[in-house]
Amino acid sequence: MCTLIIGYQALGPGSLAIAANRDEDPSRPSDPPMTLRLDPRVVGGRDRLAGGTWLAIRERRAVIAMLNRRPTIRQAPPSDRSKPTSPAAPPPPLRSRGLLTLDVASAGEAAASSSSGPFADPLASAALASAFGALRSARYAPFSLAFVAPEACWVLDHEEGREDRVQGVDPGWHVLTHQDLDDSSEPRAARLLRELRDWKPVSLDDVERGLEARLGEHTAPDPTDPSRLEPPVCIHEGRMVTVSCSVVCWTPHETRYRHVEGRPCERPFEDRSGLLYQPSRAVGG
Repeated sequence: MCTLIIGYQALGPGSLAIAANRDEDPSRPSDPPMTLRLDPRVVGGRDRLAGGTWLAIRERRAVIAMLNRRPTIRQAPPSDRSKPTSPAAPPPPLRSRGLLTLDVASAGEAAASSSSGPFADPLASAALASAFGALRSARYAPFSLAFVAPEACWVLDHEEGREDRVQGVDPGWHVLTHQDLDDSSEPRAARLLRELRDWKPVSLDDVERGLEARLGEHTAPDPTDPSRLEPPVCIHEGRMVTVSCSVVCWTPHETRYRHVEGRPCERPFEDRSGLLYQPSRAVGG
């Protein structure tokens, strides 16, 4: 996934909103939203190659989103090949980041109730502990992992060779792409942050309409500098294009989940909220 909009308590305490475009090689097979696990109940799309997910919804309690992160560490230049060296054992293979998303979304209830981690929400602390446990046992390509719940929100940045960083997220609107949270040096993030700065929706309908429209935005003149073009949020060209998108939002009284298989500018959003309520068979179950 390459574009994530986070509305943490954007409609007041106990609310959240997530809007996400998945930009991927269109030849990589995936399944639309389904029940991924039953206990705890986890819903999301599924990567058929590795079995993981890029966006997981845990029991109408939290949303976990995985984004590829642009590496910041350059590989060291090769050593002088004229000098004999002992062959080094190859590093273990990288584990799928989508499987890590499932791990975090499935953090155990016992851990959630007994965790004394950094967040008041015990599930947020248990999910973070699950992420660090997975990082100790496997290697992963660079990523940013977002945990969003009505009472807690954090982002974990990971890249081999750098210390993992956890950032608590303040209430309001935020944007995450392939760099840091709210990184205005990234053009797509800068565009969305400017549009969201003074946006104050008053209902879930307002949130859905506004987020769905932003996920479908294309190249446009920069209003602050008409000589420049702003980058698209909905990507049509290149190796990685927008292949699906989701909007998840809830208040203490209502939960909604809308999804598009394809580009949001070409297909209507479909209501998938029933997946969050109705029992169904999990993948492999």
